[in-house]
Amino acid sequence: MGKLNSYGQFCSVARAAEVVASRWTLLVLRELLAGSTKFNDLRKGLPQMSPSLLSKRLIELNEAGIIDKKIASKGRGFQYFLSASGKELSPIIETLGIWGQKFVVTEFEKHELDPTLLMWDIQRRIETSFFPEKGRFVAEFFLKGAPNERKNWWLVINNRVVDLCVHHPGFEADIFIEANLKALTDVWMGVCTLESAKKENKITLNGTGKYVQSFKKWFLLSPFAGFYPKTSGASD
Repeated sequence: MGKLNSYGQFCSVARAAEVVASRWTLLVLRELLAGSTKFNDLRKGLPQMSPSLLSKRLIELNEAGIIDKKIASKGRGFQYFLSASGKELSPIIETLGIWGQKFVVTEFEKHELDPTLLMWDIQRRIETSFFPEKGRFVAEFFLKGAPNERKNWWLVINNRVVDLCVHHPGFEADIFIEANLKALTDVWMGVCTLESAKKENKITLNGTGKYVQSFKKWFLLSPFAGFYPKTSGASD
């Protein structure tokens, strides 16, 4: 770490912060811990981070020995994996997320409501055991309040492998979810329950009965949802 970016202290907290506390770095690590390895997948979880800054942070993390850069299969680009030291950051980032869920301001600001991040997170938390081991399932989402180009989303589950689509996949939906962007974000993060959002007509589910009825079981929430401070809306 050069002198310009150094806190100038021998303290271990200061020296660690020089490596992992620069802007966006913790979120890059969050995405790597969530399983993203390809540059484009990292960008989906960090839609407001510029590609050039993401490249810079990946270089810095690689130089610090926190991630390993490897040639992707078939030689198409690179993949990024946490090293042994990078994996040891997992409980730190998890604890930071829990702390943020418990103690940071509870009401999400309008600029924090990001449909791309929300849907990318959702596709990583689908319990695929509820779907055919061999076959296809399609969930269509319409997000009211999102920008026009990001209102429509499709989750296509082929043989229990989940894919997120921003264009119509050409298959009929088995379930249609119409939701206010803020309401779906609130449910996802544990601010309120699905039941209360449905009761207020902020989320509606239509489609094949068994998938509508089991929605709450296969639509898993954020890993941090259970740590949200209990309110009347979140404990229905």
